[in-house]
Amino acid sequence: MKDKKVEWVYVKGENGSFAAPGGLLKSRAGARSVLVLIALASLCIPALAEEDVGVENTTDYWLNIAYGLSANGSYEEAIQAYDKVLEIDPSNYTALINKGHALQYRALDSYNRALEITNEILEENPDDALAWQGKGAALSGLNRQGEDDQAYVKAVEVLNQTLENNPSDGEAWFLKGENYANMHDAEAALAAYEKVIELNYTPRIKVAWLTKAILLAELQRCDEALQASNMAIELSPNSASAWSTKGYVLNELGRHAEADEAFARAEKLECGS
Repeated sequence: MKDKKVEWVYVKGENGSFAAPGGLLKSRAGARSVLVLIALASLCIPALAEEDVGVENTTDYWLNIAYGLSANGSYEEAIQAYDKVLEIDPSNYTALINKGHALQYRALDSYNRALEITNEILEENPDDALAWQGKGAALSGLNRQGEDDQAYVKAVEVLNQTLENNPSDGEAWFLKGENYANMHDAEAALAAYEKVIELNYTPRIKVAWLTKAILLAELQRCDEALQASNMAIELSPNSASAWSTKGYVLNELGRHAEADEAFARAEKLECGS
């Protein structure tokens, strides 16, 4: 199972809503599984058009295009140019390495922009829990350890105020779980997600069950994790993440044949077949 994390961070900006980038957890083999669905708050850059760059079809030509785009900070287009190189020569070492650098720079640009936007929002409303969570995600993406947790803690404080007024606010419980998960506090996150399930908060119930399975697996409570993953599959039978999570838990339980079946199902769903 991939070492990633569940984190949905929706932030309202002047031009509508977007999802701020979340930082990756420090991976630990297997159990640190995350379902990260993060849309970066970045500007859309148009794709390269053949008529704009000519009809040459050599690696040197596309490498030169990519170098120029990277130098101008047009990392999205540079990545497309490197992909052109790799279409011609899949083993082109230079393109592979430089594409990796371009991907990193693109992510950093997006994280920095998201941080600017969340700071602007918090200047106007310091009690915006989503903005604090988005700020934490951006700081995490920039590897500013410690600062990211401070933002997540602030988000939890704001959410606790909301829950004091309305203990049945399922969205607040869900967001509280996310922030605790971002801080790697599996026990506290699990308690929050279980509250979402107890309230039967339908907009988040599927994700709550899946995240519960992941957190239980991380805590090595594998029998419970299997039950939770089965519930996630019952609610969302075409979820590749749910099947992958089940496969990981079955492997941990020594049920390898069943795990292989679950992983095969997940791969089939990921491929859209």
